[in-house]
This record gives sequence, structure tokens and C-alpha cells, in this order.
Amino acid sequence: MIAPKNQQKSVTEVRILEAAVQLVARHGFSGTSTREIAQLAGVNETTLFRYYGTKKELFWAALEARLSRIKLSRELQSALGGEDDPAEVLPRVFQFVVDLIWEQPELMRVLYVSALELPRSDEIYRKHLGAIFDSISAYLTRCARRGAICGVDPHMGTLAFLGTVVFHSSLYQLFVGRELPFASASEASSTYSGFWLNLLRGALEPPSLVGNPGSLVGH
Repeated sequence: MIAPKNQQKSVTEVRILEAAVQLVARHGFSGTSTREIAQLAGVNETTLFRYYGTKKELFWAALEARLSRIKLSRELQSALGGEDDPAEVLPRVFQFVVDLIWEQPELMRVLYVSALELPRSDEIYRKHLGAIFDSISAYLTRCARRGAICGVDPHMGTLAFLGTVVFHSSLYQLFVGRELPFASASEASSTYSGFWLNLLRGALEPPSLVGNPGSLVGH
């Protein structure tokens, strides 16, 4: 159960939540004890349990605190709500996704933990990420209706954008044996968006992922 925490958090509570995120990201939910969280936060377990009655309640509060920080910029919200060309909008979408994943590795690991160790966490995802998901899906729907991209299931397309960045970033070195071939987040965003623009516009031959220094696979 996710305990509502709408009031302003104290400095002590923030330290506890941040300690929980760090330790769960490293060791998983089962591999992290409340004693370890309390030690890292600089409090005793009694103090920790004054704020959160169980380890699960603490975990959900810590995850929710991180997810609540994820916001679309006003510019991207406006672009997704309008009729701008996908060539202008998708690079911004991918910049948002790349920045999120590259700059918050702890959050991504905690999300994996929640999916693997604590099922039925969809409520918290929808609460904090649902509006973002719906905005991108709605934009893809409008683009397909006016012929700016080929017909595509908007939900599948939105998830595919996220999956491209997540799995390419995490599995590239494993399978290719080299670091990601991007000099910056902007270069990564441009490559990802270019790849998907070609696919969504029905290119007969999607851009090769081999032999291009800026490609998803490299050379």
C-alpha cells in the first residue's frame, strides 16, 4: 500500500528517503534492511519507523519522492499538445527520455526493483508518469491521423521510444563490447529520434544500425 505523503517533508525524512533509494538501487529491496537505511540517513531505526511503519511503506514513499520530480518542460508540453512536425517534436521527446535515464541511474534501478520484487506497482506509475505517457501517445495519434507518420499504435510507439533508450543504453556494451557511440546526450537524442522518424514515416529501408559512427550500434 502506498501511504500518502502530501505534507512538507522534514530534513530528516528527506534523508531517510534518499538513503532508501541509494541502498535499494544497489542491493534491491530484499537485500536492504531498515537498519542500513537508518545508518546511512544518520538516524536510528526508531526514528525511521516514526515516519514509516514498514519497509514497504518506506520504499514506496522513496520511489514516489523521486517520481514526483519528473516533469515535462512547458515547451515540450506545448509541443506535444500542438500540431508541430514530428521532426521538431521527437528530438525533444528523446532529449527528455535520455536526460531522465542518463542523469538518474538510481531511479531506473529502483524502478527495476519495484517491477521484479514488488508487483502491482502500476498505481504509482500512473499517478506520476501517466500524464507524460498520455501526452506522447495523443501526439502520435494526431500525427498518424493527419498523415505526418505512418499508422502506429500510439501506446506501443510511446513504450518503444522509452525501450529504445533504456535497452540500448544498458545492453550496448554487453553485446557490442564498446562504450555508447555518443559524445553527448544531444547526439544520442538526435540519433534515436532520427531512427524513429525514418521508421514512423514509412521509410522502405530504415537507417542502418551498423557502420554509422552516430548509429545505435556503432561501427
